[in-house]
Amino acid sequence: MHRSEAEWAGWAREHRAAFQTVPLVEVVRGDRRQVGFSITLYVAAPLDAAPGARVERVAALWDELTRLAEDVAPPEQRAAKVQVEQAPRVVLRPENEFSPEVGLTFHVFPRGGGGMEAVTEADRERMAQVERRLAAFGVKAGRA
Repeated sequence: MHRSEAEWAGWAREHRAAFQTVPLVEVVRGDRRQVGFSITLYVAAPLDAAPGARVERVAALWDELTRLAEDVAPPEQRAAKVQVEQAPRVVLRPENEFSPEVGLTFHVFPRGGGGMEAVTEADRERMAQVERRLAAFGVKAGRA
């Protein structure tokens, strides 16, 4: 089920959604180069539920983050190869004062195929467009 930007913005506000983008760097034949980007989406982890229910709510939030990523960058519109982490997790980040958050990380390889070609300025501009789209969906850069 797809949501509109306004619906996502309400969801993002309710769940204190944030994102972080970092360069994905590899050493290729002794040369360090940026080959892609890692983007992590975060939402506040549910602390008010019983332990068993908390696990289910973390998994449900992770699924929602997956849907958010698909609405921000629909698979049919992607030119890059995207690898998504396959397990929900709770993280503590200094950027959010170590409050528990559910995190979903995906790695973007703009050159496709997961090759080791260096990222170009055009690739950086496309990533900036994704970040602007996340902001339009109400997801804040860094911390919520």
